[in-house]
Amino acid sequence: MEEVRILLLEDMAFDAELVQANLRQAGIGGDIRRVLDEAAFREALAAFRPDVILADYHVPGFGGLEALHIRNELAPATPYIFVTGSLGEEKAVETLREGATDFVLKDRMARLGSAVGRALADARRQAELEAERVLHNTILNTAQAMIVALDEHGHVLHANAAAAVIAGRPAADITGQPFWECFVDSADMPATRLRITAIAEEVLEAETSWRMVSRLGRVVVWTAAALQADRHPEARLVLCGIDITDQQRAQEKAYYLDHFDAATGLPNRRLFQLQLQQYCDQHGPGSNGRIVTMIVGLDRIQAIRDSYDDAVIQKLLAETVQRLRTWQVHHELLARIDDLSFALAFEIEHEKELEQTIPFVLNQLHEPIEIDGTSWVLPCHAGISLSRPDLTAFLLVREAEAALHDAQARHLPFVIYNAHLSKKARERLLLETELHQIPLHPEQLTVYFQPQVDARTHRLIGLEALVRWRHPRLGLILPGRFVPIAESAGLMPDLGREIIRITCRQIQDWQEAGLTVPPVAVNISADEFASPGLVERVEHALLEFDIAPQTLELELTESASMQNPEATIAIMNRLCDLGVRLSIDDFGTGYSNLSYLKRFPVSRLKLDQAFVRDILTDNHDLAISQAIIAMAHQLRLEVVAEGVENVAQLKLLSQARCDFIQGYLFSTPQPGEVCRRWLREGMVSPTTPVLPD
Repeated sequence: MEEVRILLLEDMAFDAELVQANLRQAGIGGDIRRVLDEAAFREALAAFRPDVILADYHVPGFGGLEALHIRNELAPATPYIFVTGSLGEEKAVETLREGATDFVLKDRMARLGSAVGRALADARRQAELEAERVLHNTILNTAQAMIVALDEHGHVLHANAAAAVIAGRPAADITGQPFWECFVDSADMPATRLRITAIAEEVLEAETSWRMVSRLGRVVVWTAAALQADRHPEARLVLCGIDITDQQRAQEKAYYLDHFDAATGLPNRRLFQLQLQQYCDQHGPGSNGRIVTMIVGLDRIQAIRDSYDDAVIQKLLAETVQRLRTWQVHHELLARIDDLSFALAFEIEHEKELEQTIPFVLNQLHEPIEIDGTSWVLPCHAGISLSRPDLTAFLLVREAEAALHDAQARHLPFVIYNAHLSKKARERLLLETELHQIPLHPEQLTVYFQPQVDARTHRLIGLEALVRWRHPRLGLILPGRFVPIAESAGLMPDLGREIIRITCRQIQDWQEAGLTVPPVAVNISADEFASPGLVERVEHALLEFDIAPQTLELELTESASMQNPEATIAIMNRLCDLGVRLSIDDFGTGYSNLSYLKRFPVSRLKLDQAFVRDILTDNHDLAISQAIIAMAHQLRLEVVAEGVENVAQLKLLSQARCDFIQGYLFSTPQPGEVCRRWLREGMVSPTTPVLPD
C-alpha cells in the first residue's frame, strides 16, 4: 500500500470516513489529517507538508476555493483535488482555472483512488524533472580550465593541454608566441594586447577577468594574475581560461526550446503569453480598441502525421506559417502554441472588423497546398477571445481555446468566446459519456497494426496493436484524444477488455486464413493492469478465439510497472503462467529500480522513440540508447526501438546491436487486411531502400 500524507478539508465525519475507505480500497494509505478551518489548514500546510490535498467545496466558514487560493500561495506544487457532493459546470471550470488538479463527485467515489494516484504520480514526475533540470544546469556550469604563463612581453612561456586545444595548435608551437596571436580572435587582439601589457606593467589590478572570443570561435573567460618579478624572474602573468561556449550555447538553446517552437521557429505558448501580456499592457484602458486573441486549429495534421512521414508535415507547416506571416503585416503577434494550433493577436477598433478579418485568414489557410504533385487541403477552425480589463493573457488564451473547441465540435468556421461558453469542459464530458457506451457498441473500436522487424534481415517478428475510435459524429479518433479521458474516468479496464478481444479476433482471422502470426503486442494502461480480473479477462479472450497464448504480448509502460513493483511481479507471473509474452514499453522515460526490473518476467524492452528521434544528432540520446541496449542484453532481454523513421537511424541502431525495429521507415499503423501481405511474405520492406555501407 502506498504511504502518503493527505490533508483533508471536510466538515462531515461520515464523508471523511468514506474518503479514507475509498483510498484504502485503491491501495493508498498513510497519514490523513482532517482540518475544518483556515488556521488549521495553514498550520497543516507548514508543519504536516501533505503530499496531496483533498477538499470539499462546501465547508461552512472556509470553503474549498478559499483553501485552494491559500495552497496556490503557500504550496503551489501540492496536488489539490476537490471531493464534493455537487459542483456545477461553471464552478468546475472555475476550479480548474484557479489551479485545481482534479475534482471527484462524492456519488462517484470510485474515481478517487485513480485521481489521487494520477495526481501524486504527476507531482513526483514534476519534482524529478525539476531535479534533473538543476543537475543539468550544474553540469553545464562546469568546465575544464586552461592555464597559460606569459613573460613580461606577453609571450607564452607555458600552456597546458586544454589551452593548446583552444588555440588549435600543439603546445610546443605556442611557446614563445604572443598570447593574443594564439588565443584571441582578430577583432579582440588590440584590446587584449593592451590589457595584458597593462597588467604586466601593474597599471591594472594584479588580478582581473574578461571575456573574449578565441581564434577558433570559442568564447573564453580569462582571469589574469600578475606575479612578483623578484620571485618569478621569467613569468610575469598567469592566465586561467574557462571555455564557456558550450554553456552559452546550451543556455541559448534552452532559452530557445523554452520559448520557441522547434519545427517552425515561431514563439511557443510560453513566449506568446508573455508577449500577449505585454501587448495588452501597452494597449491598456486608455486605448480605443480591443486586443483579439485568435487560436487557429488545423484539423488534419494529426491524421496526416499518422499516415505520412515528417517531411510532408514539415512542408505543410512551413506553407501554413508562410501564409500567416503574409497576413502578419496586419497584426502584431504570431505563435505556434501546440502541434495542432497557431495563435495570433491583434488590435481592432470595432468588433465588426472580425466579420471580415477572420474569414479572410481562414480562407487563406483553406487554399490547397501543393507538395510534390499532391494537393493538400487543411481544414481549420478558429476560436476568438476579446480583451477585457480583468483578463490576463493566460485567460485570454484559455478562452480562445475553449471557443476553438466549440467551433470544432459544432463544425463552425469560428466561435467568439462569451461568458457562458465552457466548451472544453462540455466536450470532455460529452466524450466521457460516449466512452461509457463503448461496451454496448464495441464495433466503434478498431485496431491498426504496426510491424516490428529484425534490424538486420527485416524479417517480420511481431506486430503492435494500436486502437482507434470510429466515432459516429467525429470520425476516426486517435488514442491521444480519448485515452486520457478514459483513464481519468476509470474506463480503461472496460476499453482494454474490448481491445484485447478485437486483437485476438484478428489473430484468429489471420490464422484461419492459413497465415503464420508472430506475437502481437497490446498496450495495457496502468489502471487496466492494476484492475481486478485482468488475468481472467486475458485468459477468457484466448479461449474465446482459440489462439495460442504465446501469440499475444502485453506491453506495460516502465512508469506503470514501477507504481507497485511487488504487485506487478505477481500479476506478471500469473500472465506468464498462461503463456502470454510480456514487455516493458517506453523504457528509459520512467524511473526504474533495476533490482525490480531484473525480477520482471519480461522478454523485451521497447526503447522509447524520444531517444531514437535525435539519435543521429544528440550524443546523449545515442549514449543512453547504447546503454539501454547493452543492459537489456545483459539481462537476456530483446530490444525493440520505436519511432525509427530513416535509414541512418536504422543503421546506427543495428551497429548498437538493437534487435528489432518499429517505425515509419517500415510502415505506418495499418488495418488488419493490409497486414496479410506482411504475414504471407514474413518480411517488411523499408519505405526507403537500405543501401550497403
